[in-house]
Amino acid sequence: MRNLFFLTFTVLMTLQVTVGFAQNRDELEAQRKQIQQEIEDLRSSQNNVKKSKKESLDQLARIKNLIRKRDAIIETINRQVKLIDNDIFTNNREIYRLTKELDTLKAQYAKTIEYAYKNRSSYDMLNFIFSAVSFNDAIKRITYLKSYRDYREKQVGNILKTHKLLEQKNQTLAQNKELKAKTLEDQSEQMRKLENEKKQKNTVLEDLKKKENELEKQLTAKRKSENSIKNSIAAIIKREIIAAEKAEKAKRDAAAKAAATAGKTTATPASAATKTRASSKLENTPEVTKVSLGFENNRRKLPWPVNKGEITGQFGRRKIEGTSLYEDNIGIYIQTEIGAPVKAVYEGSVSAVHNLAGATAITIRHGKYLTTYYNLSSASVNKGDEVQLGQTIGKAAESEDEDGVGKILFVVNVVVGENPKYLDPEDWIKPR
Repeated sequence: MRNLFFLTFTVLMTLQVTVGFAQNRDELEAQRKQIQQEIEDLRSSQNNVKKSKKESLDQLARIKNLIRKRDAIIETINRQVKLIDNDIFTNNREIYRLTKELDTLKAQYAKTIEYAYKNRSSYDMLNFIFSAVSFNDAIKRITYLKSYRDYREKQVGNILKTHKLLEQKNQTLAQNKELKAKTLEDQSEQMRKLENEKKQKNTVLEDLKKKENELEKQLTAKRKSENSIKNSIAAIIKREIIAAEKAEKAKRDAAAKAAATAGKTTATPASAATKTRASSKLENTPEVTKVSLGFENNRRKLPWPVNKGEITGQFGRRKIEGTSLYEDNIGIYIQTEIGAPVKAVYEGSVSAVHNLAGATAITIRHGKYLTTYYNLSSASVNKGDEVQLGQTIGKAAESEDEDGVGKILFVVNVVVGENPKYLDPEDWIKPR
């Protein structure tokens, strides 16, 4: 009975471990396939870039993203190998234990066979029964003989079950060894590709360094575009604040007129009005305040402005690798497909739709927060429109490098006092 219980427990634990391993393996395989698809997309973009003779920062960003993805897929493969090694270790341990258990069961069964052989005479069995001192004693002896026979049958069953389980473990072990060999082969292939991509990166860096003067001109042109966006956002905030102040004044005047008509005198202290922060004036209704709070509470949860995209320019000031130059971005540059739908990352109202430096820019106000989408080829909304989360507002235009891929600049800022404070959009959108 003890052996039967132990065998059942072993089978259940083996099934649980096998299911857990399969789940982890499937999750890692799905993750690897996703990263592989992202690599293929980046490779496709990189091939388009090669058609362009113009060296650019986007080329460097793409190859760096490709290397980062390649590192990620190698890390995933390393985890897969570790998982397979753990399973191989567990299988070997189970095979050793089952082999010992099978030997024990066989030895115990051999003893019962030997005992049965020595007492095989029917006379001995009958003598054992009829030598009982009472009828009840005889019944007990018959029951014992029957139980002994059943025990031998259970021993055979346990031996067969253990033998079958041992065969399954050996088969699983062989499959895992084969899987490990294939995974290690894939790992070597990925490492080879990584080395080639690092060489490509060094080539791009050398080319950029040789053309540092040309690169500086590109940066100057980009700063000019970003300054236009900055001025536009500052003008939008100023206009919105003035409009809010006018609305607030009209409301106070109406209240004062109504009070005067009723024969009452009321006045709003000027000091209280002047102490009101300009950013608070933008939230002049409970509905707008709700939008601000909603945007604020969705940090790192907002959707991307494009369905498929890769960041090729990060927020803030960064040194350009291999050169003495710096870039200082007010938002993030996202590479996507030309004509890809650009979507609002949150509900709000369109504050401006205008042309800046030859491309369309759309600014949407979410209470005291603003998002700007630049380098659109067209706009599907107008100033004053209310937009919903995920609503298409335009289409992505081609990169200024004319390299066959689309690119947009995505900007997030919050109004502090009367000025915009620029925020890192990667702190707001969902990580990928």
